[in-house]
Amino acid sequence: MNDIFPIRGFNPCESLLRHTPEQLRTFLRRMKTLNFNSIIIHYDYGWNRYKDIILEECRNAGVEITLMTFGPRTFYRYTDWKKEFFARREDGTFFTDKLECETFPCRFAPGAVEAYAAGCAAWLAELPPEITRIHMRAADGRDYCCCPKCRQLPVVERWNPFIEAFVSTVKSRRPDLKIETDVYTMRYNIPADSSAFAAMDRIMFDTFPRFPAFPLGSSEDTCTRGHMRRAYGDGKESDDQTVCTVMLQKIKEWNAAFPGKVYIHENVMKQGFAGNFQFGTSSYLQDIKTFQELEIMGVLFEAFEPGYGAFSGLFETLSQAMTGKETDTTPSEIELRFREYCSGRISFDELHLEKYIKDPVLLENQKFFARRLTDLSPAFYRDYVAFAFENRDRLDYLAIAFHNLRYGIQQDKFTFTAPLSPEAEKLCRSRKLWDFMEDISADQDPRAVTWECFKELLAKLCD
Repeated sequence: MNDIFPIRGFNPCESLLRHTPEQLRTFLRRMKTLNFNSIIIHYDYGWNRYKDIILEECRNAGVEITLMTFGPRTFYRYTDWKKEFFARREDGTFFTDKLECETFPCRFAPGAVEAYAAGCAAWLAELPPEITRIHMRAADGRDYCCCPKCRQLPVVERWNPFIEAFVSTVKSRRPDLKIETDVYTMRYNIPADSSAFAAMDRIMFDTFPRFPAFPLGSSEDTCTRGHMRRAYGDGKESDDQTVCTVMLQKIKEWNAAFPGKVYIHENVMKQGFAGNFQFGTSSYLQDIKTFQELEIMGVLFEAFEPGYGAFSGLFETLSQAMTGKETDTTPSEIELRFREYCSGRISFDELHLEKYIKDPVLLENQKFFARRLTDLSPAFYRDYVAFAFENRDRLDYLAIAFHNLRYGIQQDKFTFTAPLSPEAEKLCRSRKLWDFMEDISADQDPRAVTWECFKELLAKLCD
């Protein structure tokens, strides 16, 4: 079999603690069937609880592990960190005062870069011998420091000193390791000093802002006009440009600057999709052809077991395309309709998904998902969560419950009677579900604890 991409695999992102051990084993064993050879495992979210299973199953399946850290959250935990290291808003207040998924540092805060390097060294000292490849990424989100000094710099320059500290620390402490980092939202431009990237073995280009309904390079995703400043951060892109056109342009720039190092991360199951299939098979297939022409090193797809069933056929098709099988990239009828829907030309009801989705659970999940932004009343929320839990063997029920909880709170749609327990209160305040679940003690089942909190919130939710 002609494997046209050296890197082929999955990235479960921050989902591991939403898996049962059996679900995780199923997910990892499937990779061998798909002829996938690479996986990213997030150290911050699930590694310590599931590392024995991961090491065993990946060894049996011939899958190489890249252990990913959320740099600030991971490394500062090994230091006597202080909130003064963290990013500030323009008014001087901190975006956060604790270590979490979205904690960004300030490059000008005294001691921040040095502590980052020290924490990295301490983390490296604890790596098990099975790990030979590591990935350091920034925090999630957009909370880059906006202090008077930082806001004079492009976002990539606010973060680059921490990339440099990571590379120099690994090179001095563990030169045997293979290292990489990510190119992601607001950091799609190459920094002025790119020597740290040149010293890496791989570079992940994450296409998160793109619409899967349209192939990269397409100018048909006109619905994304005006998104460029939000996606790229520095305000230099024209409002007439679309995400897909600029995304491919940026991929080409990075690939030209660092040939033989760039691979792509596609957020296929994107946790915010709540297990709902996005009709972009032809787009992904066209992208694979494009990546082959550019000699991109490969693709990792965001995927996880809760909700996998809606995407199983897609991943089988993609795995075949990545190993050289000729595939038809002509968009199907529903894909063309979905492009119209994404562009606002037709309504959800006009998709007539019942013609294309015969599984009643998957069809109902699509209907709930489409209504969540307009009908998120307490009654709707109860119905959606009850449906997800009833089908918890197939759906990502904890993610569904959390994402809609956060939206309801942010939109002032949800209030609760009676005092909440400390755990339920913490869940409501958590910006990310995975931060909450990772903090649950090792002697407790994180899925069970989290669900008990949701049951309490549902019971106390005011109508």
